[in-house]
Amino acid sequence: MINREQTNLYLSHLDLLAEALYSCWQNSYCECTQQLNKAKLREQIQTYGYYKHEDAIKKEIPLYFVNRFQFKTLTWANKFSDAINENTLCQYVELYKQVITEIESNLFTLINKEDKIAYANILLNDFDKGYIHNRNLDVEERDCKYRLIFELVLDGKFISDENKDGLIIETSTTYPLYDLTMRLINHLNFIDKLICLFSHFKIDLILLSDKSGFNLYIFDTNKKNTKSNNQFGTSTIGTTYVRVGKRTNSRMTVYPKFYSLLSDDCIIKIMHYLIVKKVLETTNSDLWLFWFNRKYIKVPAPLKWKGSNTLLSNIIQHLCGESNATTIKTVFCTQSYVKPTRKIYESGKMHKEIE
Repeated sequence: MINREQTNLYLSHLDLLAEALYSCWQNSYCECTQQLNKAKLREQIQTYGYYKHEDAIKKEIPLYFVNRFQFKTLTWANKFSDAINENTLCQYVELYKQVITEIESNLFTLINKEDKIAYANILLNDFDKGYIHNRNLDVEERDCKYRLIFELVLDGKFISDENKDGLIIETSTTYPLYDLTMRLINHLNFIDKLICLFSHFKIDLILLSDKSGFNLYIFDTNKKNTKSNNQFGTSTIGTTYVRVGKRTNSRMTVYPKFYSLLSDDCIIKIMHYLIVKKVLETTNSDLWLFWFNRKYIKVPAPLKWKGSNTLLSNIIQHLCGESNATTIKTVFCTQSYVKPTRKIYESGKMHKEIE
């Protein structure tokens, strides 16, 4: 029996977000000129008030938003990420975590992949919100207008009172975060986690949404070049993206990484275990966590494996639920990959000790 209690609760929050975005757009759109009045839109967004997170320090701080590998699917939002820090995501984290846990539990409950894909389509239908403005538009024009309203809501400089008549007064002041902005940022973060979760079950939500005609509104700048990697069931969306910061433009490399449901502490303990067993060359925990998408390192070094290729594939499958050849070759800088021998490995001593 599929449980949807937390999912439906989240959808009610998403309905309120969609309604707020819709209202801002409608109240700022001039029917005479057929143009968006940006000054009025700024006032509309500001009416939702400042984002408050006084109690954030008491709550669990999630992974830093920008440095997640899966954030590459939201490259268009990178230029707004300077306003995001660890605390700004805290207020909504508990509900998001509960929904992800519920969806994950449902995926484990479903027996075959066809049922999982059917469940994914139901979720995609639920999350496809197409009502920011009520005009009949083709898909390309609709996406363009969605992206416009999303960008303006996310842009702290646009919303700021220092933006007078379209002129941004450059100061060293940190622009305030507004509640509507953070609600949208948190939703984008949630979609990012949802994509990551389904990829763990070898279901590509991005390709599935395209195929099924649903919209996740990730606005991938390389979408036209997206192609399916049939071997692993994931989409390939380029290897680099541009992040526009406050002062400089920089090109960042996106590395494939491992995804595990284990905690940071558990992953670090396993790292130390593998080093003691002399199958992993001594490394630091930050680099180890980087390759499990838990830390950010600007120029990471590969890990060095000293054991057999078969053991490596088995351990990665043990920790992550799957053994991805491309990721293993990148992380450990090797040309060799051997398929895991799960039954043999699970009957051995190392599996039991890691467990």
